[in-house]
Parts: sequence; structure tokens; C-alpha cells
Amino acid sequence: MTEKAITVVIPAYNEEKSVASVVNRAKKYGSVVVIDDASKDRTAEQAKKAGASVLKHKINGGLGASLRTGFRKALEMQSDVVITLDADGQHDPDDIPEMLEKISEGCDFVIGQRNLKKYPFVKKFGNFFLNAATNFVAGTSLKDTESGFRAIRTGALRKMSFKAKRYEIAVDIVYEVGRNKLKTASVPVKSPVYVKGVGVWDGVRNFIYLLKRKAGFI
Repeated sequence: MTEKAITVVIPAYNEEKSVASVVNRAKKYGSVVVIDDASKDRTAEQAKKAGASVLKHKINGGLGASLRTGFRKALEMQSDVVITLDADGQHDPDDIPEMLEKISEGCDFVIGQRNLKKYPFVKKFGNFFLNAATNFVAGTSLKDTESGFRAIRTGALRKMSFKAKRYEIAVDIVYEVGRNKLKTASVPVKSPVYVKGVGVWDGVRNFIYLLKRKAGFI
């Protein structure tokens, strides 16, 4: 990997039980920035103890707001690559090197394709169709558009414009990847635990958001 600086951006909301473990494993690969989205527990304290820089939102703004805060910080830090992953333990930071390898091969955007074996059928079913629909609208060919595990070259990140505040950020990012015709790759990653997270109706709302974005209503 030839890039000089890697920043791992971790959005977190009430994740005091898992955030320290995630930070400890992620910091082997770069600087770690945790965005505490107005948590009501000790998320920020645990993240700091584990070695992360912590940015706190005074008011809960949602996943999209947290990622945009993290992206701005990564650009201020003059990072070469930004990694995003979740604070709840469903992503394994030790998969980061494989994603960075794709960046070193010339990709602008790499997404971690989750192993959905532990996921309930309705989640697998919804993910399959939302993934296909999102790729169709965005003009991409990613294997897991809803995954929060990503690697983005900052040169590409500067071209992207995000508008989503909450879970819609997943399709917002994919839309921008397609709009900017970025070189992409999908990398299989481990899914150590199943976390309920985004539901089927959240996926429907994401797709509706994407259609509005595509049509220029957002």
C-alpha cells in the first residue's frame, strides 16, 4: 500500500460495549476518528480510552450527518484513504488490508461485501433486491450497496456531494460513486456478528430517497 495516510471513520451511537474493541483493532491500520452522535452512554469515553480521536455531536443527527463529519475531518487531516466501518462489531477491521490492496491497484471506491449467512431470510431477500435496484439506478455494479464497510480514495471523496442525514447515506454514497464514474471493487469481508440495524422499511425509504436524488428532487 503506497498511500501515506489512512483514516478510519467510525460513526457511533450508544455503542459503549463494542466501540473500544473496534477502535483497538482498527488503529493498527491508521488514525481512528469516532463520531459520537449524541450518545447517552459512555461511547465517547470508551473510544478515547482505546486511542481514537472523538468528535461529538451535541444533537443526534443520524448516520449520514456522522459520516459527513468524519469525512470532513479526514480531509482536514490530509488523508489519502478513508475507511468507514460500524462501531457495533459487525465489521472486522482486519479486513481493511484487502480493501486497501484494491485501492493500491487503482480503485477509487471499495465496498466490503458482507457474509449474510447469519442474517434472517427477510434481511437476505431485502438486501438482494435493494442491491440490484440501487445498482440499476446509480449505474454501479457493487455486490453489497448497503454495507457500511468502505474504502474511499480522498481524491474521489472530494468530488462527491452528500445530502442524506440518516440511513439514506448508504445509497447517497453509491449514487455519487456512479455519478462520478469511479473505479470500484467489492471485497468479501467477514461478518462476526449479526446486528439488526437497518430494517426492510429503512431499505425501502433508502430506495425512494435514491429515486428522488436521481430525479433531481433532492
